[in-house]
Amino acid sequence: MIRRPAMSGIVGFRRPPVPGAAGFRREEFEAVSRASPVIFFICPYGTSISTVRWAIQRLGRDGFHVVAYEAAKAVFMDGDPEILPGLIASVRADIKAQIARLTSEGVTEFGFFGSSLGSFIFYNCVGDAVPELRWGVFNTGGDIARGMWRLDGARRQHVMRGWSLARLEAAWAGVQYPEFGHLDGCRFVFVSSRRDKIAPLDNIEPYLGSMRQAGAQVSVLEVPAIGHFSTIVAGLWRAPRFVAMVRPAVGPAPAR
Repeated sequence: MIRRPAMSGIVGFRRPPVPGAAGFRREEFEAVSRASPVIFFICPYGTSISTVRWAIQRLGRDGFHVVAYEAAKAVFMDGDPEILPGLIASVRADIKAQIARLTSEGVTEFGFFGSSLGSFIFYNCVGDAVPELRWGVFNTGGDIARGMWRLDGARRQHVMRGWSLARLEAAWAGVQYPEFGHLDGCRFVFVSSRRDKIAPLDNIEPYLGSMRQAGAQVSVLEVPAIGHFSTIVAGLWRAPRFVAMVRPAVGPAPAR
């Protein structure tokens, strides 16, 4: 697998992400064939692409071209609720630009794999927002405000600036309950654990109804874990298997 140079919203940006207009870094991992299916991959909050490169490489070995993103910690640690919707909009616009470029190069299939914060960003990138994303894996999911509030450092930063959980939920209502439009034929899976204290398994179900009403096939799978981090890792380790479950016209997943 050939790795492209690190990129972001700032051309040639090779350093770790910093707060700014884009707030993310992008890196591509090419498959042997330029027409290979593409997986957009967004790292968990506070995690760099290099940290989860092993998971990206596992997808690459299955023949996928991977476009990976990492987000700056400022999205939560700056205590400014306006950053999250801006980050989502910036990443979504970049994904659409990459899809246009890759389509012109002969790619016809696009999916995604997002973990933690990455999962929530993709939750705002399906349906009419990015209709090319027909299948994908949400590696943990649920209420973003309550999840962030359970992170001690991020909660303190927001409290210091006068934010309460109730105000935060109101500020993020637009991204917590996006309008999906049409999801007919889309296939998604949510991965979680009942032991995940940040994004618990029982917090997912309330957010699936609107996806199903829009036409998507959505399932929920539990992985063995002892907390949020181990839930993410378990999902990442099983990423090729979960991707095989949601890709159309793909046979049973290999044992992994």
